[in-house]
Amino acid sequence: MIPATFKIGPLTFHFYGLMIAAAIYLGWWFAKKRAHLFRIPLKIFDDPILLIPLLLALIGARAYHVIDFWSFYRADPLSIVNIAGGGLGIWGAIAGAIAGFAIVAKARKIDFLSACDLAGPSLLLGQAIGRIANYVNQEGFGPPTNLPWGVYISPDRRPTEFINFSRFHPTFFYEALLNFVFFLILFKMSSKSKFKGQTFAFYLIFYSMARFISEFWRIDTATIGSVKVAHLISVVVFMIGITIFSRQNRKT
Repeated sequence: MIPATFKIGPLTFHFYGLMIAAAIYLGWWFAKKRAHLFRIPLKIFDDPILLIPLLLALIGARAYHVIDFWSFYRADPLSIVNIAGGGLGIWGAIAGAIAGFAIVAKARKIDFLSACDLAGPSLLLGQAIGRIANYVNQEGFGPPTNLPWGVYISPDRRPTEFINFSRFHPTFFYEALLNFVFFLILFKMSSKSKFKGQTFAFYLIFYSMARFISEFWRIDTATIGSVKVAHLISVVVFMIGITIFSRQNRKT
């Protein structure tokens, strides 16, 4: 396993935070290189206002995770702010980022759907990298397995019902792979998009599919009865993507 932290002199660095930072930077860099395709001015990438989507994404991600694991955080409220220890819910991050893009678009008079079209592939790329960060923190894994690619999980990270098992499905890698494949497809498609909102619609469709599939190998997410909340959200987001695509296509 990769150690969760390492030190350089008196400073302690968390691999989880570094990988999230790398995901954010690569997404920003990739979007900047492709901004001309969606007529987004390059000056926006050096505008401090871009911190708004980032901040709202982090707040949304943490809020979703805390709600998902409220039984744990209710007993230890101070750990809510310990982001370095892991725990960012991607659905909350997506909602926060989109809300932030809406604010930026309105403030800087940029077309909102064009901004979302540009962000779509970058988001998928960042999400693929972010899932690898889950591996570092040993979170978001699946049930026990004897398959050759099962990953070792430390006893303190195992669910109590699986404490005697050592190797588990690397669900984070499953989703990372799906995200990266869909990123490549979306990247190829986006350069040939025919109307505003097309790339963003397919981003919502692709990611909801990736999450719906990988969720079958998650054992740590909330449920309503026997139905996983993430499955329900995936279906809703999938339908939103279909709706955006249909409406924008009809307008064109």
